[in-house]
Amino acid sequence: MSVNSGHKQRLGIYCFYDKYGHAASFIKTFLDDLMDNLDDLVVVVNGQLSDQARQLFSEYTKTIIVRENKGLDVAAYKQAILTLGWEKLESYDEVICLNDTVMGPVYPFREMFACMDRKDVDFWGITAYAGETVDKEQIPTHLQAYWHAYRRSLVSSPAFHEYWETMPLWKDYAEVTRKHEMTFTKHFADLGFTWASYIDWRKYQGYSSYPLLYMPMQIVRDDRCPIFKRRSFFVDYSAYFDQTAGQPALDLYEYLRDHADYDVDMIWDAILPSYNIDDIRKAMHLDYVLPSQAINPQTHDHPRSAFIYHVYFMDLLEDTCHYIASLPEETDLYITSTEDKIPQIREYMQQHGISHQATFIPVINRGRDVSALLVAACPVVLSGKYDVIGFAHDKKSSQNQENGHHGTESQGFAYKLMENTLGSEAYVKNILTLFAENPRLGQVAPPPPYHALYFAHTIPHDWGANYEITKELLEDRLGIHVPLSPTKPTASAMGSCYWFRVEALKPLFEYGWKYEDFLPEGQMGEDGTISHAIERANGYICQSRGYYPAWVLSDRYARIEVDSLFYTAAMMMGSSAEARRGESLLTNLRGLNLATSRWRTLKIAKHRIHLGLQWITSRTVLKLPKPAQSVIYTAAWAPITAVRFVIGQIRAVLRGDFKHKSAPKKIVDGK
Repeated sequence: MSVNSGHKQRLGIYCFYDKYGHAASFIKTFLDDLMDNLDDLVVVVNGQLSDQARQLFSEYTKTIIVRENKGLDVAAYKQAILTLGWEKLESYDEVICLNDTVMGPVYPFREMFACMDRKDVDFWGITAYAGETVDKEQIPTHLQAYWHAYRRSLVSSPAFHEYWETMPLWKDYAEVTRKHEMTFTKHFADLGFTWASYIDWRKYQGYSSYPLLYMPMQIVRDDRCPIFKRRSFFVDYSAYFDQTAGQPALDLYEYLRDHADYDVDMIWDAILPSYNIDDIRKAMHLDYVLPSQAINPQTHDHPRSAFIYHVYFMDLLEDTCHYIASLPEETDLYITSTEDKIPQIREYMQQHGISHQATFIPVINRGRDVSALLVAACPVVLSGKYDVIGFAHDKKSSQNQENGHHGTESQGFAYKLMENTLGSEAYVKNILTLFAENPRLGQVAPPPPYHALYFAHTIPHDWGANYEITKELLEDRLGIHVPLSPTKPTASAMGSCYWFRVEALKPLFEYGWKYEDFLPEGQMGEDGTISHAIERANGYICQSRGYYPAWVLSDRYARIEVDSLFYTAAMMMGSSAEARRGESLLTNLRGLNLATSRWRTLKIAKHRIHLGLQWITSRTVLKLPKPAQSVIYTAAWAPITAVRFVIGQIRAVLRGDFKHKSAPKKIVDGK
């Protein structure tokens, strides 16, 4: 079960956790190499253990401990340590406590073990966090606890025994980090024990205290670090944005893909089932900008493709035909519409030189474009003829005009959808190349709109009133369980114009939709229907199938998007000028949140005081004669009026429009 070619006798205690007890494919690769350097392995499972995972771990050990998921990895280590006993542990030269939060190895573990065997220390790790002060909290330099290797000199010491025997059951990640990971190294160093890290933390100290997260590509490339954090690919984007340009995960992934002997498919297997797709999308930058005039080189044949276009508005046929003309000849075209409109569409296409052969599919006008795709065109999708299919529909959003908005607002949404779905023939060919070159890509769609009235529907997230109905669709109807959050965007195809890999969305089409599942025309609201749920569900369906959804822009539209994003950020921060106390965006937002919190507290206090005064007034002043009430009110308001006048004058001075004749010139000039 193990082949330890070195002279040291080693035991590994491996902590495993997965919500569903499933062992991702990277674990086998990790343990295959690790066992070349161990004599024995103990696996401690926090929570569930599936039959698949048990069978996998049984290939490496007979000792599998399944425990309640309490106390995180450190409690798992404690249980294994105390179960084995000190006599057994002291028979090894080295005891390694490690967990499944790291992936690898990028390079054989034997390199690292050979290097660390030459170091005369009592304990060691792979990486260390350099000491620093964060928010007035002093963090000491410490070995990161995903991998602690304890030598016999430490394991046999009374101090080490006492540490583990008296360790309390900590409740959460923050507590374990502060009371174990951050303090362990210093605690035993202060007792005279020596330590070292495989990656020299001093080398990166001038850049980052945490290079494993913020500079992972560099330590893998330059220092042959054998592992990387799974968290790199789904960490909350604020962590990256506050300390980097946002590049760490993308740099690491592309280096592993292009320059290392590591199968990056294992990364997708590790993150897609268990983490929110919006976090993955941001960390991995699942956004593509493709040329609209040049054709990207391809190393794979284009997938077999078709495009389904739902046509409803006859007055938009000119735009519709303009975009249909962007389809490559080898992409089959299907047009869905009500039976009475099909002759008019066919005739218009002939008159305007659209030579692309089209197959027309009649639909019932119930469920709009969603039923056209899922009911009428479902046989096309499930025919087995195509690998990748595109879908679009003409769009007016006339309800917006009925609510007092301008037609150009919804026309802008349609423009964004179509320019980034069928912008040009070269652009479409580049989308097909994108699918060919990225086998885990399940869907590409234009980013959601945030101009005009759409801002309220997509920022900060695009759920609207559709979270519960989407959750019900995925879990109850389709049997799909992936991490959802009502506070995170959906990363789905808002506006229902997109390209998709058939395998990625197959469960949606295999469900067996009928027209009766959708509301008839005239009853479709702006939100909360099954059509809106389907619109938000497709990215999660991709995720459940082991594919990722992405956003796509043409290079031409990206020019518009960049300025719109900068304008949006500038306007939002400009509206919160009072909170601009820090250098970074996140510092300012924290200031704004603090200011908002204080303002809310002040408003609550003001409201309570007001209610109290009302109560007092009702029982005192209001029982007096009217003339007496008037005198009291006048006397009470006099100081308030005076204060308001002074504040108004000060504000006028600060604005530079103070007009009082006796105001000193130096004050008027702002000096």
